[in-house]
Amino acid sequence: MILENELKKGVIACDRKAQLELYHLCFNLLMGVARRYKKNEEDKQTLVNNAFIKIVTNLYKYEERSSFQGWVKRIIMNEVIDDFRRQKNYKEYIDQDCPIDEIHIEEHPQIDYHHSEQELLAMVECLPNATKLVFNLFAIDGFSHKEICEQLGIGIETSKWHMKEARKQLKVMLSKQLVHAT
Repeated sequence: MILENELKKGVIACDRKAQLELYHLCFNLLMGVARRYKKNEEDKQTLVNNAFIKIVTNLYKYEERSSFQGWVKRIIMNEVIDDFRRQKNYKEYIDQDCPIDEIHIEEHPQIDYHHSEQELLAMVECLPNATKLVFNLFAIDGFSHKEICEQLGIGIETSKWHMKEARKQLKVMLSKQLVHAT
């Protein structure tokens, strides 16, 4: 994703056509991140729109020597974290949306594990909200446990626990899917 200098000047000058062009340029990246953190379309769109407003209002700060895609991704990630802080409801983050039954996990070394991106994303969606947030930040977006702790205001052991819990629950879901497939 490359930001043309003329487009940047147009957006800074409040040209609506330039802003719309920038929106189309950024939309897929913004929505791709929003999909990993929000379930319903309205919440995803709110994240995208809030991040886009920050992009437009701060575009004058963007320096061409850095990656525009990286700059946009950092803005949407900060918006995800800000949203978590605004919506912090501990009961919601403790409850599970998809109950996970305790089952015996069997090893099937002779079977290839192939899952579509949609199947894997659906499994991640079933994680409790806080666990999903920490998992996405750590495993997908590359944040360290220290960065996650600083951003979310949680302890490092809490962050590590959420990662361990995510792995455990995803393993159970994959095993259940494997049992149903055989």
